[in-house]
Amino acid sequence: MARVEGTPQYEDYYSQKPELKKTDDSLRAMTPLFEPGGLYYDEELCAEADNLYEAIYSVEPDKELAEKFARRLDGPGNKNKSLGVMARRLGAVDVGFAPMDEALLYSVKGRLDEDYGRIITPHHPSAIVFLVEMDFEAMRSAPQAEAVLESARCYYKAAVIAKTLEAALTRAGWKALAHYDAHYEMILPPLAVLAGLGEVGRHNILISRRYGSRVRIGAVTTDCPVAWDKPRSIGARHFCGLCGKCSDNCPPAALSDGEPEEIRGVFKWPTNVVKCHRFWRVAGTDCGICMASCPFSHKNTLFHNFIRWLVKHFEWFHAPALLFDDLIYGRKWKQKGKRRKTTVVGSCGR
Repeated sequence: MARVEGTPQYEDYYSQKPELKKTDDSLRAMTPLFEPGGLYYDEELCAEADNLYEAIYSVEPDKELAEKFARRLDGPGNKNKSLGVMARRLGAVDVGFAPMDEALLYSVKGRLDEDYGRIITPHHPSAIVFLVEMDFEAMRSAPQAEAVLESARCYYKAAVIAKTLEAALTRAGWKALAHYDAHYEMILPPLAVLAGLGEVGRHNILISRRYGSRVRIGAVTTDCPVAWDKPRSIGARHFCGLCGKCSDNCPPAALSDGEPEEIRGVFKWPTNVVKCHRFWRVAGTDCGICMASCPFSHKNTLFHNFIRWLVKHFEWFHAPALLFDDLIYGRKWKQKGKRRKTTVVGSCGR
């Protein structure tokens, strides 16, 4: 999808994967995101989101904060604490540390033409993984343009945090590499699981401990000596098996309503990414219904955190919790704000 016809990268990509060309061409022929023609196109909000995504390519670190924390990292102190404080100072809501699992690395670079085809090799032994919260009210509007603007804001914030952590570490003498939107070299949701930040759900998105799926993930790999966290169950795997609310409310039926399957050696629920992206083109946004409709994504309040605690510790509580969630919040997704028809035709529908 990112390839431009007539370029060497385009020719090389489809010479290797000719079976994808027909589908990709059909997607390319549809209205691009943020342009007039999408079902939820909003001139002001889509322009702001597009500008933020463009700004990510030239994002700069917070140099003052990086310099301040570099002094803390250039010594015998607790590296985890300093890095966690810095990430939270910049807006992260949770931070974890994980061993760098080579199985999570992509094989080659491909998003940008300038580094297309570059083989990705392991850089560093550890990863600092952090989460940025997506605003609850903004996500209530999904799949309208307010939700895609919130995505853009959080991706940009995650980029600033990652670049600042990277700058602080390198100034302190450590090696580091920031991973953020359009600049990832590994799959972040399972890396966040290794860092103890949550579990991957039916929708194949991270479900975090306090914010559910309303998070964006960033990471920095480094050789700085940090203590690794361990994966922690929050009860999501079993709960997702009972729930299926994300699948039921997915407009293009891209999410599985069945059991997990073995996919490349990993048992997970499959996602039809073509159906998902096709709906993005129809909507003109990146949807977000699966994240917003997840019962774990309710507000970070004392009440909801108590329910999350019960779900984490007692499987028998999952069925009644889901029942009450359906009774209180509804089984069917109800977007906030002006309602618009979301019927999708052709291969996008059920």
